[in-house]
Amino acid sequence: MGSAGDRTVFRYEVPVDDGWHVLRLSGPILHVDTRRPSVVEVCALVGVESEADRAFRVFGTGQPLPPAADQHIGTAIPPGTGLVWHLWEHERPPFTAADGTVI
Repeated sequence: MGSAGDRTVFRYEVPVDDGWHVLRLSGPILHVDTRRPSVVEVCALVGVESEADRAFRVFGTGQPLPPAADQHIGTAIPPGTGLVWHLWEHERPPFTAADGTVI
């Protein structure tokens, strides 16, 4: 086992469902990708900073972006689909999560 303060890379999933999803992260995002059309995967370094809730949403190419989509995080192309997903972060709380909760 490592000691407190060790850095690790974790993988998170953001569903492709037209909703904002909250991830509790404690470090920078390192990579965005996908292996299936219904989910965008995010690899983030953890154990670097204090944990913070951050909201993300997946948009397809050509889909309008609302003002809440503040920062482009990365692009992912599901294998064999012809789709292109773009992961955006919502940087100005409050926001509404996919389950309808206002955060």
